[in-house]
Amino acid sequence: MKKIKTDPNKIYEKILKDIKPNSEEVKSITASANTLMSRLKNIVDKNVELRVAGSIARGTNLKGNADIDIFMLFSNKINRHTLEKMGLEYGKRLANKKYGERYEIKYAEHPYVRVYLKTGLRADIVPAFKIENIEDLATAVDRTPLHTDFINTHLNAKQRDEVRLLKYLLKSHFIYGAESKTSGFSGYLCEILIHHFGSITELLNWFSTVKPPVTLYPKTKEIEYKCEKRFGSNFVVIDPVDPNRNVAAAVSIEALARLVLISRMFIEHPSTSIFYGKGFSSLESKSLLNKFLKDTKLDMFIITVNLADKSADVTWPQLRKLSTIISDNVKKYGFETYLSFPVIHHDKGLVVILSNKSILGTRLFKGPEIFETKSTSDFITKHSKSFGFVMKGGTIYTLDRNKYASVKDALSDMIKNKKIHGRKDASLNKSVVISGRVPARYAFSIYAELVKQLGI
Repeated sequence: MKKIKTDPNKIYEKILKDIKPNSEEVKSITASANTLMSRLKNIVDKNVELRVAGSIARGTNLKGNADIDIFMLFSNKINRHTLEKMGLEYGKRLANKKYGERYEIKYAEHPYVRVYLKTGLRADIVPAFKIENIEDLATAVDRTPLHTDFINTHLNAKQRDEVRLLKYLLKSHFIYGAESKTSGFSGYLCEILIHHFGSITELLNWFSTVKPPVTLYPKTKEIEYKCEKRFGSNFVVIDPVDPNRNVAAAVSIEALARLVLISRMFIEHPSTSIFYGKGFSSLESKSLLNKFLKDTKLDMFIITVNLADKSADVTWPQLRKLSTIISDNVKKYGFETYLSFPVIHHDKGLVVILSNKSILGTRLFKGPEIFETKSTSDFITKHSKSFGFVMKGGTIYTLDRNKYASVKDALSDMIKNKKIHGRKDASLNKSVVISGRVPARYAFSIYAELVKQLGI
């Protein structure tokens, strides 16, 4: 296995100074968590156990990223409906307007309450069943306290810092987070990987050589280069708490490939620059976007999409699918799309397409193979008013007028005449096509996504 020639420890030390919470921040977060726990204890039934979970409880949170997760552990003698009802009731009561707090109902496998504190912190108040063994699992979140116990037992202080390094590296390259928009590495997966390899250096060494499919067994450190069929994934990391769960299920092949490439880059040329993403401010985004379009001589088309008032985990997959459909239809009419991607801007969805500035008055349409089909005459009849036919080998083509002269014409007609249908929670009703300019209100969101799409 290829080894890093330059000792990266100095690089790690420099990065950690920027990303590790200092003692004052730790004290402040701990005090906030304890205060919430104390207040919640006065609200919940005496048989409900309260536990702080997440990266704070495991000592792997990044500087300035200190959301609080509090689990209310109910007896499994009650049913799920009661758990959800009581969990929401307790969470809502915790949010106190007197303290400048508010709450939102969020949804995972079941609903939970997110409380926004006046200090800027937020706390997720999650109901779950208290279990001692994984065989008693009733909901997915029941595992979380077991995850916390495992990590706190198996990671030392140095390894917790290495988890922070891994999280920050992945975050800088837009592959940190298991939500559908990112399809990347969760915080728990980062912790499990550091536990498995022992250090971030060994982890990067290993990922620089990865060729999927691969399965990792973190508990035993056994590695098999054959993916287990029951998971149906190119990348499997067995949960040491639950051997029937793939911790890496959310990781897309693109996210895995990106980590492989990042690992190779660091192995070959260790540098702090690999840990830092391309930064920019909201004030710069429009000018940077315009400069990019000027330098590349590409056209940008923005299609607005109306999103339902639901979480991004619901609307994002539909918006992404719609983006693919729109891009495929543009290609069908002979135009080259260099890049297309979805963007969520507050409560509005956007589909962004980057294309060349070509005007297609005429193009070649491929016909059938002369020697292998009898449909040649149908093709000739269909294009009887074309400019003529061209033979290339045994294939016939016709030189004919293109249906649309430009990408804008194609998109406008498809949207206006409803030739493309929206999705359930991503509607094209009253959508507009914007070209030739980038509205200032969308510039930051679009440029941030563009950097993510093009950045390594």
